[in-house]
Amino acid sequence: MPTGAERQIGPQELFFSTTDRRGIIKAGNSVFMRISRYAADELIGAPHSIVRHPQMPAGAFRLMWDRLLAGKPMAAYVTNLAKDGASYRVFATVTPLGEDFLSVRMSPAGPLAAAAGQLYTTALAYENDLIRRERRPGPEVAAAGAREIERLLSQLGFADYDEFMLTALPGEVAARGPLLTTTFARPQATGPLAEILDAAARLNLELEHMVERLGLYRSLSSALGPATEAVLHHAHGLYHSVDVARTASQGVAEQSPVLLNVARVMGHPMSSAVEALRQLAPELGALRREVAELGFRIALARLHIEMVGAFAAEVVDRAAPASALAEVPRLCDALDGGVVAMSHAVEDVNHSLTSMATRIREASNLMQEFRRFLGQWRILVLRQRLGQALAEHMAPIDIQLDSTADQLAYLESLAAQCESSIAPFDRSSLEPHLHRVRTAVGLSRARPSL
Repeated sequence: MPTGAERQIGPQELFFSTTDRRGIIKAGNSVFMRISRYAADELIGAPHSIVRHPQMPAGAFRLMWDRLLAGKPMAAYVTNLAKDGASYRVFATVTPLGEDFLSVRMSPAGPLAAAAGQLYTTALAYENDLIRRERRPGPEVAAAGAREIERLLSQLGFADYDEFMLTALPGEVAARGPLLTTTFARPQATGPLAEILDAAARLNLELEHMVERLGLYRSLSSALGPATEAVLHHAHGLYHSVDVARTASQGVAEQSPVLLNVARVMGHPMSSAVEALRQLAPELGALRREVAELGFRIALARLHIEMVGAFAAEVVDRAAPASALAEVPRLCDALDGGVVAMSHAVEDVNHSLTSMATRIREASNLMQEFRRFLGQWRILVLRQRLGQALAEHMAPIDIQLDSTADQLAYLESLAAQCESSIAPFDRSSLEPHLHRVRTAVGLSRARPSL
């Protein structure tokens, strides 16, 4: 039972474990054993629920298993219970790996940790009420708890749990700082261990380039939203002014039938331009989701690389035997899969950037077509000496047109940035370093004296 004591975890400490698909623990590192106060023989073969804390709502685990069984990695804030009754809080990542699951956990330090704790407290009270008042069975309580967690997340501005998770992991990894090149640096390391640490550092450096590109994607998606809304707002106003001008043109149709015809026609490209701009909203939503997914994949890969460095550093410090490195190839397997997923995520982002740039160009061309019709309409107004009769309708069009043109020019500049940001992801830059880690682990295990 919980004693009320809480065990603090150092920012440099990383938990590692693998389980089968039933949640039975197959391996764990020294940090897991030390913090949980369980010996290796007590953990291996036991269900991971051995460290489950009664304060954790069942809905949180339902969300976790739904994603894992769909073959997707998962991340969550979790409170665990040690053998001595002390609680400890972690931010956990779990990655499907063949028939197993690989988990790396760390001390939570990101901005969403406190909100998650409050949310779990509310969700647990909701679940306990279902059990007490309605006597719901466990699976129903877990499903209802999952829905309640997502409802509470919506009040925090997240569309669903996935969006929360995609935001939380990059924030947690960023909050850790450059631990791989500081805390886990071991200049005294030699031989295979030095090779592992150097390869891990180089892998991390390669991902830094992706982090820079991710920052560009985020800036673009953030700028595109307000710019699109501004252009659409002005376009709507312009379309309304044009509609009023068409109505006014009907009043002078007997004097100038051709004026009415041009007024009718010039509204068509304007209407199409508004529709093209409307289509940007769902495309922008998709782009933001894809950028968030890419950020999640990059953060997960960085965490796995950091875990590789942590394993090697422990062996260098003689805090763990060389046999502990036996789990590093599993991390390399997870990284291999993560690199492939990262590549697909970059392809999705590039496709969305291309689509958005095309849509903006389409709207711009339609607006230019409208301006040509508007020019013809103005000439006809002057030729027919109808300027005085239609003057009150021309001024609003001029004002709206100038405002829309300025906003559209900015949107077009963002379209150019979208196109210039499109670049493939070079997986081959990471693969040699992963191969170096695998080779060095094999050499280390062949030399038990390390």
